Amino acid sequence: MHFFGIVGMGRIGQGVMKRILPFGVAKVLYFDVFHPIKPAEDMGAQYVEFEELVKQSDFIVAMCNLSEQTRNLFNKKAFDLMKPTAVFVNTSRGGVVNQEDLYDALKNKKIRAAGLDVMVPEPLPKDHPLTTLENIILTPHVGSAEVSVRVQMAKLAAQNILAVLDGKPMVSPVPLG
Repeated sequence: MHFFGIVGMGRIGQGVMKRILPFGVAKVLYFDVFHPIKPAEDMGAQYVEFEELVKQSDFIVAMCNLSEQTRNLFNKKAFDLMKPTAVFVNTSRGGVVNQEDLYDALKNKKIRAAGLDVMVPEPLPKDHPLTTLENIILTPHVGSAEVSVRVQMAKLAAQNILAVLDGKPMVSPVPLG
């Protein structure tokens, strides 16, 4: 039985949890700055501090926002705390992972494997060190490729355009700079 760790237990994290539970994981651990997250805890998730999550989890999935608190959250220290059998997946933002430290952890077998849907830069150059490893899967940021997500993105863009044209604040402004 495995422990499954989720960093960022928002809507997407909760959705992943719902999908992983039928696979019989022993425990779902989560770390989120906005804890407690009642819907996740009602499904059986247990909040733990970040260091405890990376120590205990067999599978670790990053689904957190990129902020000053989360930039390079997954670094040498975090990878050193992980089990040598741990599998790390990042579907959040490339900036939450120090890719040099991840490369070292994978190359030196400090962790078993990784999967990245997001990285810095996107796409990675063909000669990037991560592309030379056999224990990593790199995907071209396809997490938003689901039709329902694209429809939601189109609606949000239309709402923002209409708000600006009506002289109102945007529904979801993106800070520049």
